[in-house]
Amino acid sequence: LQYCASEGHLGLRKHIIEFLKAENIAVHDDDILITVGAQQALDLIGKIFIDKNDTILTESPSYVGALNAFLGYGAKIETVPLDNNGLQVNKLKEKLKTLKKKPKFLYSVPNFHNPAGVTMSKKRRHDLIELAEKEDLLIIEDNAYSMLGFNPDDKFPALRSLSEDVIYLGTFSKIFFAPGARLGWVVAPKAVLEKLLLAKQAADLCTGTLSQVITEEYLNLKPWRPRVKQMTKIYENKKDVMLGALEKYFPKDTSWTKPKGGFYIWVKLPYFVDTTQMLAEAINEKVAFVPGNNFYPDDDGKNFIRLSYCLPEAKEIEQGIKRLGQVVKSRIELYRSFKKYR
Repeated sequence: LQYCASEGHLGLRKHIIEFLKAENIAVHDDDILITVGAQQALDLIGKIFIDKNDTILTESPSYVGALNAFLGYGAKIETVPLDNNGLQVNKLKEKLKTLKKKPKFLYSVPNFHNPAGVTMSKKRRHDLIELAEKEDLLIIEDNAYSMLGFNPDDKFPALRSLSEDVIYLGTFSKIFFAPGARLGWVVAPKAVLEKLLLAKQAADLCTGTLSQVITEEYLNLKPWRPRVKQMTKIYENKKDVMLGALEKYFPKDTSWTKPKGGFYIWVKLPYFVDTTQMLAEAINEKVAFVPGNNFYPDDDGKNFIRLSYCLPEAKEIEQGIKRLGQVVKSRIELYRSFKKYR
């Protein structure tokens, strides 16, 4: 096997065109750059856009891999809060008025957010595109979980489908459940894609040909829609088990999101619980989570945890949440006992 084109193996790019059609995104093969996972795409975006102390915008919380990629190039990250309907566009509008420097871009995970599990409403998507056009704000749309919605009647338009100025990131890791293949892609305006291609060539010349050809052949032989439907149903069942276990085993003064797709549930604990400190105790009980402060560029989110239901079996989820609930309860009881006798 030889090197392939820096843009990526043509046969695989043609499959990506078909995936994007499902989201009403029309592209040609020369609009696509295949990367070593979507994580490399984030790094390349940081490389071509960010100079030290440049301002960028992310949601709060945001994907830790994106934060690390952007911080690695010296970005100053300003955040915009989420609620159950995703990015609060009105808060973004207010934030833009207060910034002294124009932000290089806004990074957003509109579908089945990592880590928050929420999804941006249709109205907010249209409002966001309208605001971005008015303010000349570039949007990076990370749509790793796009096809993993639990209700097929829910239609959430991709931001890229609403504006060709949006830079769109996708991945095979989540859709086809093969993260080890390390294959992602970028769709971007021509001028941006040219810069990304130069950065890609400087980084590694091209994404590995072998993994691309194997993935192409798999997609030639196996219809992808039934596979996505099958796996999404499995994830939905696991999500229901985890939500039921949280209701059953977690104390009343906790709360959590109820995802419409994807892999994650975002749990809020009382303000005095430091989940980084709590992690060691949880691991002793053979259960793990990701502490919330990892998903913020500052020291926020200490009382949040991200839970994932994609890998464990239903029985393991039930038992794990039961154990974790006991750890949370003991932390709360310890704090209240200490406060009582101070």
